[in-house]
Amino acid sequence: MRMQRGIVIVGALMLVGCAGSSGEQRQQSTTAAGGASGSGETTTPESGISPERQDAIERVFARKATELQDCWTKEYDRSHNRKVEGDISVSLEIQPSGSAQNVRILKSTINNAGIESCVTASIGNWSFPEGQTSVPYMRTVHIGAQF
Repeated sequence: MRMQRGIVIVGALMLVGCAGSSGEQRQQSTTAAGGASGSGETTTPESGISPERQDAIERVFARKATELQDCWTKEYDRSHNRKVEGDISVSLEIQPSGSAQNVRILKSTINNAGIESCVTASIGNWSFPEGQTSVPYMRTVHIGAQF
């Protein structure tokens, strides 16, 4: 019971922490400059991604936060070390089809290869909103327990 409460708390903190760090993100189109897309969305020249698509991508991260926390839970089940905690910055390329490619760790303070590889594998299996262009995306997530 205590473990589940900790996971819920951490999941909520991940969402709050990620929202605060998402202001540091920079997204750019790699295949087209800004302008109107065929779906009626508008893009800004500096980002190459429509605000609607960016919001939809952030909703995917929020909805899937527990999946990333499961990476920590697997490590905890193995090591019983509650002190494993940190931030992981990932980069990925979201294809027009919505699939994620080239998911990799940019920076990590968690220093745990198992958790890091689990995070990249999980994100690599997610489906993001479709769009007219392929866009690079960066995101920092916090993973750990709060007991």
